[in-house]
Amino acid sequence: MPNTFFGLNIGTLGIHAANANLNVTANNIANEYTKGYSRQVANQQATTAIRVHQKYGMIGSGVEVTSVERIRNEYYDVKYQENQTRLGENSSRYYYMLKLEDLFNESKVDGFTEEFDNLYNSIEELKKDPSDLTTRNSYLNYAESFLEYLQEIKTDLKLEQEDLNAEISNNVNKINSLAEEIASINKQINVVELTGANANELRDRRSVLLDELSEIVDISTTETKYENGKSEFTVKIGGSTLVNNFDYYTLKVETRDESANPEDVVGLYDIYWSHGQEFNPVKLGVGGTLKGLLEVRDGNNGTVTGSQYSYAVEYKGVPYYINQVNEFLDSFTAALNEVHAKGTNLYGDSTQDIPVFVKSDQGKYTINPDIKDDPKLLATSYDYTDGVSQYDLVDELLATKNANVYNGGTASEFLQALVTDLAVDTRKAKTFTENYTNMQTTIENQRQSIMGVDKDEEAMNLVKFQEAYNLNSKVISVMAEIYDKLIQETGV
Repeated sequence: MPNTFFGLNIGTLGIHAANANLNVTANNIANEYTKGYSRQVANQQATTAIRVHQKYGMIGSGVEVTSVERIRNEYYDVKYQENQTRLGENSSRYYYMLKLEDLFNESKVDGFTEEFDNLYNSIEELKKDPSDLTTRNSYLNYAESFLEYLQEIKTDLKLEQEDLNAEISNNVNKINSLAEEIASINKQINVVELTGANANELRDRRSVLLDELSEIVDISTTETKYENGKSEFTVKIGGSTLVNNFDYYTLKVETRDESANPEDVVGLYDIYWSHGQEFNPVKLGVGGTLKGLLEVRDGNNGTVTGSQYSYAVEYKGVPYYINQVNEFLDSFTAALNEVHAKGTNLYGDSTQDIPVFVKSDQGKYTINPDIKDDPKLLATSYDYTDGVSQYDLVDELLATKNANVYNGGTASEFLQALVTDLAVDTRKAKTFTENYTNMQTTIENQRQSIMGVDKDEEAMNLVKFQEAYNLNSKVISVMAEIYDKLIQETGV
């Protein structure tokens, strides 16, 4: 049979349960706008009933809060992280391809047309007085300006490659930082949960870190829980372990000894595990921001050079566009040099072995310094004996402007094809980025429908548990009156 003060104990347990629910509700309200926070609930159950040896058998002894746990669906976490990987990969491509497109579209197309027309206008001027040194110098100056202009395009492309290289290093450092923090949180979670409690806030924090990590590189996670509360949590990327419960492994960047592509800037990074194994997301097919950056930096449209560092990247990227500019330069200089080789200069000598454009060992085209110092070495006619005013060779030079010598097309067509390639790649990256952004919104809404804090629901809970608290307080008050009557007014 329960003791006389049994009802007072039930009321006290009810107050404790209501108070715990009020505290959980208050915590939910306070964290409504906290990133990654999962709403929490206090699980409660009836305490063990007591046998009273009466006809009704047993009597309830009150209520107790058994745990406070977060409400979260791991399925949506996995889907969100998978989408983040694809979003990170395509958004990084889109950002840098847009910069490359702007580099050409905002100034380079008009600039190219202007420089190209100025050059051929100067050739047209040669027809008026082929022997005039001022006119010859004007042609050489415009030709030099055009070469410098194309070299500027290459320089801008290489600067983009350097930016991509620095961004790759930053993302590797971020992976290491996230891995370290995840391993630390794993240890904290175990310390808490070995006591029987739920480390809800720590698990939320770890989920936020995993979301950030999944955007950089494709990840897979595994958690094993034991009956005593211990858990083991692992994170893998590309089949290799990044975090093994309390331990973590790091990535590092190492400078290449030689370039993978002939025109690559010096100092490009390759990624390795700290234990020495190479980690290349493109080769491994591991998506994420890191893969997108590597593709734009190293892309070569499937072309493999002879370098030990080269590999086929099925993406155009910076090296491809640099190579296209080089192809244009090769075709342009070869076409004009070929015509010039047919003529004779003002000294009556053949110009067969005197090219106008020469290429350095570093691959840079310049005006032949001999012709630059002495414009009389420039040929304007096929035969000097026809007279210094003869300009038949100049006509052939002018014809190269619209000649199909640039991969089967004219100079304008070649440039338009280059810009079109950029536009197609940029548009594709933009479309995928928009699609995955929309999917991110959809999945996040699904996640929030389960884990998010609903202020209206919490407001109702606040009233509900306040009422429970007041009612249990009333129970204690009633019991107090009964006990007072019992103690003060009963007996002798």
